[in-house]
Amino acid sequence: MKEHEHYLSVIKFPAFVSIVLIILSGVYFAFIYQALQKPGLTPSQSLIYGLLLLALLFLVVNWVLTLISTHTRIRPAGLRRLNQWLLTHVYYGLARGLAAITFSDRCGFIESYLNFNNEIVLTDQRNIHNTRILLLLPHCLQKEDCGVRISSDIINCAECGGCAIASLKQLATAQQISAVVASVGALARKLIADKQPEVIVSVACHRDLVDTLRDAWHYPVYGVLNERPGGPCQEAAIDLAVIEFAIQRFK
Repeated sequence: MKEHEHYLSVIKFPAFVSIVLIILSGVYFAFIYQALQKPGLTPSQSLIYGLLLLALLFLVVNWVLTLISTHTRIRPAGLRRLNQWLLTHVYYGLARGLAAITFSDRCGFIESYLNFNNEIVLTDQRNIHNTRILLLLPHCLQKEDCGVRISSDIINCAECGGCAIASLKQLATAQQISAVVASVGALARKLIADKQPEVIVSVACHRDLVDTLRDAWHYPVYGVLNERPGGPCQEAAIDLAVIEFAIQRFK
């Protein structure tokens, strides 16, 4: 990918969120202008417009803080959690709506969102040494014809070397971190609850990574996209150096 294309991919998500908030602000003030042309607002109308203004200001101010959090750690833990919840459950939805309307490339949009989230996580974890790091891996990294099916704990891998699981097991052992294999959903949520990690490095495809970020929004989750040369959900691959980089940043 060319440098300018990579840059556009990175800024796509924050640009979409900013554009949506500008549009919402414009629509709100257009309605206010139209309402003020009439003789007067009823008490109920005044209340509604006042609440809408507060909600709009709330979203804009928190979005500015979210942008700042990509470079500076937000100190109050409660505010960091609020911003993370808004990022995964509100701002992502707003930006996804604009992406759908403009027929934007879905994978490119999600990659931009993941890059933005990862920047926040790296900034939040700067100079913090974590002892409980969880490496969350998808089943599709394992070979389909492998005789040892890994249901959760990566320690069950026989290390035949036929897929990336063996290398990831060795890396997890060397770095003394927990590594589990689970698709998104109930099992992944249970494993996260059991392990109670301080930070999660999650490997998955585009859709599953977004689901993981939404399910585990109250944890710092660093997302790593897998490679799918054989198509979705079968014998995926991973760049081990990216996983090692993330783990080293969080230890």
